[in-house]
Amino acid sequence: MFSIAGRTYGPGEKAYETLQVSKLSVEVDLSIPYTVITGRRRGPILYVGAGSHGDEVTSMLVASDLARKLGPDDLKKGALIIVPLHNPLARLRKKRWGLVDNLDMNRVWPGDPEGSASEMLAHAIFSSLVLSADYLIDLHTAASDGENAPHAITPPPQLFKPKAKGRYAAREDVSMRLAEWFGTPFAAVSRIREEPRKKYYSFIYGELHVAAAMHGLPAIVVELGEGGRLSPKNYKLGYTGVVNVARHLGILKGRGRKPAKPIIIRSYKAVRAPRGGIAIPFKKPGEKVGKEERIAVIRTHREEVELKSPIEGYAIRIRRYPVVEPGERVVVIGSTETGKNN
Repeated sequence: MFSIAGRTYGPGEKAYETLQVSKLSVEVDLSIPYTVITGRRRGPILYVGAGSHGDEVTSMLVASDLARKLGPDDLKKGALIIVPLHNPLARLRKKRWGLVDNLDMNRVWPGDPEGSASEMLAHAIFSSLVLSADYLIDLHTAASDGENAPHAITPPPQLFKPKAKGRYAAREDVSMRLAEWFGTPFAAVSRIREEPRKKYYSFIYGELHVAAAMHGLPAIVVELGEGGRLSPKNYKLGYTGVVNVARHLGILKGRGRKPAKPIIIRSYKAVRAPRGGIAIPFKKPGEKVGKEERIAVIRTHREEVELKSPIEGYAIRIRRYPVVEPGERVVVIGSTETGKNN
């Protein structure tokens, strides 16, 4: 038997469920759709979520298709909890932030039942669904103005706190192992940041993979390319990545295929626009970048401003919406060397 969100599921079940959170002013439910699929035997439970930001189309489609296509006969043991839409208010808006409070939902985990709408959604999902699981994958893309090279990000390992109980709970942080089995070409570890005025963790953003690790779940956040558009190539990577991790954990039938080890990114440098204009990057996401290499230009009616990379590394994020204002990021370079992020 599996206990999830206050309900009990027997072996070999599939259920499309709704998590009720509140009501909107138009008397429409504010709720979260999710799917539970159980295997024939007890085992670990994997949480797969997407849609914290409403413009991340590829990641939401990956989670939706997993929920629709997979069934009990595909599972060897354990269970899957799949939530394709963390933030329906952002989806309605087709923007990163929700309609009601304009908060970034991936900065408020584990949420607050007495907080704003985004905080209420996060709390309901985290307390009812995330804490029912043993491992977590959070799927994302870049915002709609950019494109990320596919990469997985793990929590700072020192923040992992094993669950006090749970037969299938991890006893140590294996988040980087999940990242390796997912199969993205790049991986990184979140950094601790001192932010004493933040409401959530005083030392780091309230990101889901970090909150999960602090509650005993090895977790990864996976970036799957461009925001606001569907990317078939990154969709395939996302779908097969989740399946591969689930096979590695012994949840799905079949043998997981160990991908090549990802390149570990240890620091980032944002190359920003010194003035407004039309930005034209010369690099594609994931391409290698040399120090002092010409990576973009900003054109105006009077001049063309050249942008060079201050470091050697890889183009991790490229701006896709070409109009830029002073200080906006044009290209983000990921380095395999430890350094200061900006």
